[in-house]
Amino acid sequence: MNKIRFAAVEFPHDPKVKGNKYWYICPFEGVKEGDKVCAPLGRRGGEQSGVVREVVYTDETHAPYPPEAAKRIIKPVAETGDYEIVKKRSLNTTVTLMEIYAPLVAKKAEAGQFVILRVNGEGERIPLTIAGYDRSAGTVRIIYQIVGATTMLLDEKRAGECLSDFVGPLGCATRTDGVKKVCIVGGGVGCAIALPVAKKFHELGCEVHSIIGFRSEELVILEDEFAACSDSLKIMTDDGSYGEKGLVTQPLKAAIERGENYDEVIAIGPLVMMKFVVATTKPYGVKTTVSMNPVMIDGTGMCGGCRLTIGGKTRFACVDGPDFDGFEVDFDEAIARSNAYAEFERHSRENCLLMKERKNNGD
Repeated sequence: MNKIRFAAVEFPHDPKVKGNKYWYICPFEGVKEGDKVCAPLGRRGGEQSGVVREVVYTDETHAPYPPEAAKRIIKPVAETGDYEIVKKRSLNTTVTLMEIYAPLVAKKAEAGQFVILRVNGEGERIPLTIAGYDRSAGTVRIIYQIVGATTMLLDEKRAGECLSDFVGPLGCATRTDGVKKVCIVGGGVGCAIALPVAKKFHELGCEVHSIIGFRSEELVILEDEFAACSDSLKIMTDDGSYGEKGLVTQPLKAAIERGENYDEVIAIGPLVMMKFVVATTKPYGVKTTVSMNPVMIDGTGMCGGCRLTIGGKTRFACVDGPDFDGFEVDFDEAIARSNAYAEFERHSRENCLLMKERKNNGD
């Protein structure tokens, strides 16, 4: 009778399952107790980094777990650095969630702040807003959209591998003082940034109304997470394939007109979306905060790429924000500046795709 190699794996970075062991079929030889491996965990099967606690090589009759139901370890993991990817999960075809082991960052992180990371020692530095953190586990969550060369390289990383640099928290945390009732408006991947803000207000006992918008059903992300921290949740899609058809400004305007007295509206998403959210709230005098993270590049204030005009004065999204009074932001200027790098980013993405193709072909 053929023998099967099983490995019991613990996931010490995940506080929900820490101390538990899960049996997997191990497809490679030489695995031993203490080895780090990448394996699927949970209903959605996202990749996580774990540690082998026991190895059994036996036939099906004496298997520690039914072979037909057992998942497989994805691969062994070599030690490569300090900032380990302990979890990776695709949210849709272009958006990915990662949890990074960075205890010093997790200790100080707050909603609204961001980190700067490098995938490898030769890579560019990119800012990504913190999408969540777990101080007890020492992990920081990032959610990114695969839009350029660096995010393409980042997405090639697997759970158990490491990032070269992960610096933060940077920027100013979202202000919560005096807010009893808030409306969080998120658009697309900006919902990843809006979620920790909504959760923060919820934890403080505020009444939280959330409106999140996407182009279509297949792009919807974080619905369950928003539902868990919102007293009211409205989902909008451009094509009506999920939730209600229309723009996020429609239910926002309806809520204001029916008498929802929001202390503040917080909009996070594409610049054009935030511009029209402000245009919706301004006639009613509802305080509106916008997150200008989409224009950040360097993250330190030195490159000037995130320069903004706020109330007629020059400010920088990375060091003065990323949150600003939406009524004071010159959105037309910000949109024009954000488009200035479109051609460069297109060439960079094409080159990355070409290099990836050559790599896959063995050139």
